Amino acid sequence: ANSIRVAVQGCSHGALDRIYDTLMLYQQKSGNRIDLLLCCGDFQALRNITDLETISVPQKYREMGSFYKYYAGLKTAPILTIFVGGNHEASSYLQELYYGGWAAPNIYYLGASGVVRYRGFRIAGIGGIYKDRDYNMGRFEKPPYDNSTLRSVYHVRNVEVARLKMLERIHSKGNQPIVDIMISHDWPRGIEQHGDTAGLVRRKQFFKREISDNNLGSPSNEQLLVTLKPRWWFAAHLHVKFQANYVHVNGTQHDSSSPGKCVDNAANNTKFISVESSEKGCSSTSGQLQPDLTEQMTRFLSLDKCLPRRHHLQIVNVPLFESDAPERDRVVTTSPFLYYDLEWLAILQKTHNWTKSSRARFPEPNLEEVVITKDDIDAIRVKLVQNGSGSDTDPTIIPSNFEMTLQPHGSFGSDQRVNQGQMIGNPQTDRLLNILEMDHKITVPYIYLVGAIGKDEQHSSLANDNVTDDNEIDLDDV
Repeated sequence: ANSIRVAVQGCSHGALDRIYDTLMLYQQKSGNRIDLLLCCGDFQALRNITDLETISVPQKYREMGSFYKYYAGLKTAPILTIFVGGNHEASSYLQELYYGGWAAPNIYYLGASGVVRYRGFRIAGIGGIYKDRDYNMGRFEKPPYDNSTLRSVYHVRNVEVARLKMLERIHSKGNQPIVDIMISHDWPRGIEQHGDTAGLVRRKQFFKREISDNNLGSPSNEQLLVTLKPRWWFAAHLHVKFQANYVHVNGTQHDSSSPGKCVDNAANNTKFISVESSEKGCSSTSGQLQPDLTEQMTRFLSLDKCLPRRHHLQIVNVPLFESDAPERDRVVTTSPFLYYDLEWLAILQKTHNWTKSSRARFPEPNLEEVVITKDDIDAIRVKLVQNGSGSDTDPTIIPSNFEMTLQPHGSFGSDQRVNQGQMIGNPQTDRLLNILEMDHKITVPYIYLVGAIGKDEQHSSLANDNVTDDNEIDLDDV
């Protein structure tokens, strides 16, 4: 397999039924199988109505959505799905999976920041949005949230960004990409200068001031763009479809003299196929673009929210570059599993002291003080084997160890607060911390056991598949 077919979703807003139905229809009509769905935040993984207390959404837009059906096992995600958090999330659930994990069967949360591997591709993600006043703060928020922490909990922290920057220190490849695909909610600051900026302003005139002040998007994501040089960057948040080509020159500089107006001009073996869109696809008129030895390109794509007649879903063919073939494990290029990234696990382990839970400001983490060796990575592999991770053939396969931690919506007791609304933990987090020999700092040990719930015990509301579309959410904290 020399490429994967990826579906990219902008803001999901809990509309999983609509998203999966659209993709199933695409597969049926085109005959093309989608390998992976990437969701760029505002996923809204609501297990039951008590999770609505942990989401920052105006009251009139508070809806259960359809995620709970997949959480409860009433439906199964038909496509392996990976998502990051945004600024409208079931924050308590995601906090309990701070290091990542299965939010539902076949639906994987990357964590506050995270890295996994799939079919030889390295996929990284950073959740939340940038807010300067909280960037250097500890992760002090704990449910039940007040009006302030309900919002600050989804603001990205310097520690989560610094950990991703560590990837470059461990595995520097000169001007080559450190990751293949990057997923975020917030845009990298300044990326609008590398696409059709004028067209963006015509569609979103209120962006004009932020663009002129170089204040549109996240400065920390801009740092990650320059450091990690991903081949692809997918984002959402600003509720508009936008494409750009960002050229890395000599490792640090970038050239915006000829911004790309269409991402698929970058390579004729990569195609963007609009779904639920009346726009024509961009034609590739320049042939294949071959960056020289001092250049590497990031193709950027941001999409809208999941509503009718919005450009919220796109199909992308992502090639496995032949130049990378010697570094790839060819055995896993056809594997259906997600794999741990051992370097990332080593980073989590060696930077655990960076994690703070107090409401105080902390200096930017010093990347120089962290040394990760091959022995550290090998030791983690041994721990995975000892803990029965993955399969007998490869201990780095992420096990399918999802467990329900709250009663799903519509079942008996699902409207009752558990543990007075405080964190209840997640066994997946316990297991990962045990493997990495780390203690709980901003998470808690799992304290609540959900019994098996038979389908005949489900409330009749579970059978209601209607998902309303009037979930327009005003932008906040942009």
